[in-house]
Amino acid sequence: MYKVNEVVVYRRDVCKIVGKHRSDFTGEQCYILVPYYNQDGSTRMQVPVANKAGHLRDLITKEQIHQLIQDTPDIETLANKPANMKSQYAALLKSDDLSDLVRIIKTSYGRNQARMEQHKKLASIDDEYLQRAEKYLYDEISVALDMSYDESKQYFEDEVEKAKNN
Repeated sequence: MYKVNEVVVYRRDVCKIVGKHRSDFTGEQCYILVPYYNQDGSTRMQVPVANKAGHLRDLITKEQIHQLIQDTPDIETLANKPANMKSQYAALLKSDDLSDLVRIIKTSYGRNQARMEQHKKLASIDDEYLQRAEKYLYDEISVALDMSYDESKQYFEDEVEKAKNN
């Protein structure tokens, strides 16, 4: 069980638990969550304490970030099948595994680079999922490491580059 003021991840969004109450609809005990970067109370989510759907999880730890950095050079990109890229990206976004976000980033970045080299327009689907994956990944890392979004992105990229060279 989580406590009020703890930071958790609900689906892919970093949230703060601001309270608990019993649901009027189901009678279940629920956490009240607000997005970490928008704590003005305008957005509130009710999530059952039982967490049967498994969408609520702990924030990534520093050790897990370090392991993800070490694993990133070996994370495979998706098979380049333009007909089903959107469904492949969407499936990865639904998982709770941060390495799936890295897989999206590596795949979409690589596909965009190849298109630029061929003097073609960037694929909107790659760009859309690249931005979403980066937002989810770097939002979580920034909170875990107490950095800004931009600092966490730079840190992650620099550390992955070092890991590649070792």
